[in-house]
Amino acid sequence: MKAIIIVLLCSLLLTGCWDLKAVQDMNIVTALGIDYEKDHYVVYVKLTDFSAVGTKEGSGESKPASTWIGIGKGPTVLLAINDIYRSAQHHTLWTHVKAIVITKSALGKLEDIFDSLLRSRELRYTSWVYGTEKPITSIFMADTTLNQSPLLLEMFEPKETYKQRSSVMPIQLQKLVNSIREPATSVLLPVLSVTDRKWVANQKDKTPSMMELTGVYVINKGVNEGWVAEEDMMGARLIQYSYMPRYPLSLPEKNGRNNTLNLTSPTTKISLNPDTSDSINLNINLTVYATVLETHTDATDHMMEQQAQSILKKDIMKEFNDAKSNHIDLFGFEEWLYRHHHDLWKQTVSRGPVLSRIKIDDVKVKVSIKHANTYNIE
Repeated sequence: MKAIIIVLLCSLLLTGCWDLKAVQDMNIVTALGIDYEKDHYVVYVKLTDFSAVGTKEGSGESKPASTWIGIGKGPTVLLAINDIYRSAQHHTLWTHVKAIVITKSALGKLEDIFDSLLRSRELRYTSWVYGTEKPITSIFMADTTLNQSPLLLEMFEPKETYKQRSSVMPIQLQKLVNSIREPATSVLLPVLSVTDRKWVANQKDKTPSMMELTGVYVINKGVNEGWVAEEDMMGARLIQYSYMPRYPLSLPEKNGRNNTLNLTSPTTKISLNPDTSDSINLNINLTVYATVLETHTDATDHMMEQQAQSILKKDIMKEFNDAKSNHIDLFGFEEWLYRHHHDLWKQTVSRGPVLSRIKIDDVKVKVSIKHANTYNIE
C-alpha cells in the first residue's frame, strides 16, 4: 500500500507535455522577405503547412500545398513584423526560417535590418539570403516540380542545384552580416528571380512559375555597388568562389559547332607587382581543371585547353574593367589588399576609393583537362 501511495505522489510531480502545441496550431515561418518603400518597411512572411508536408512525405500524395503570405508595414522592421501579429490568429514561430529575401530598395538599409532582426534569439544565422528585383509575393508563390514538398524550393536548398551548375554560389546570413562589418570586404549576394518560360505542366489553368538565380549584387562595406548578370561573371566566379563543382564553358568553332568543357576546382594566386607609380598593379595566376562535356570537332585536348585559356583570360580582363568603370569591386581585390598588404591599403584608402587605383598587369590561366568522359574503343 505504501508503494502505491509513493507512485501516486510521484506521478503528481510529473509535469508532462501540458503546453505542447501541434504544428497545425502555429504559424511556422520558413521564408522572410523585406522591402523598403519611401519611408517604411514592408515585411513578408511565407508560412508552410508542416502537417501537409508530413502527410505528403508519408503517403506519397502529390496534392499541392496551400501557400499563405503575411504582409506587415511599419517604420522599422520589428514594427512591421508586429503589424503581422495583429491578424496572425496563432502563435508565429521563427526558428524554421530557411531563407531571407531582400529587395533592391531595402539593400541600402542592411545595417538597420540586421540590427533589428538579429536581436531575436529565434532567427538563425544559417538562413540563406538573397536579393531580388521582383515582387517578393511572386518569389514566395513560386512552384515546385511535380507538386513536391514546399520545403524543396531552390531558395531553401540552393546547394543541390549549385552542385550541378555552379553559376551563383549561395551564401548564408552569417557571411553577409560579417561582410558588412568589415572595412574592405565585398560579398556576391545571389539575386533570386522567377520565370514562367522554362517549364510546362499539364495544368491548363496555370503556367508554372519557377525560381532561378540570375546574377549577383556586389555588397561592399554594407553598400550595394550594383548588379552583375550571371553571364558577365565567369572570371569573377573562378576567382571569388572557394568551391565550384562544375560550370560549362562553350568553345566556339568556325563551323558553328561548339565544344563544351566542364570547369571545376579553380585555384587563384594573386601577387602585387612592385611599382613606383600611383596605381596598384596585380598579377593573377589561375589554375582550373576541366572535363569534356561534348565535342563536335576534331580538336585535341591540348587545343581545347589553349582555347579555353584564351577565353578565360579575356573574360577576366573585360569583367574587371567593366565592373571598375561602374565602381563595382566584383573580384574583391580591395579585401585581398586589406588582408595581405594592410599598410598599403591604409595608405591608399586615406587618399580615396581603393578600386580606382587597382589595375591588372598580367593574367595567366592554366586549364587542365583531366578526362574526356568517354571510352576509347580499340
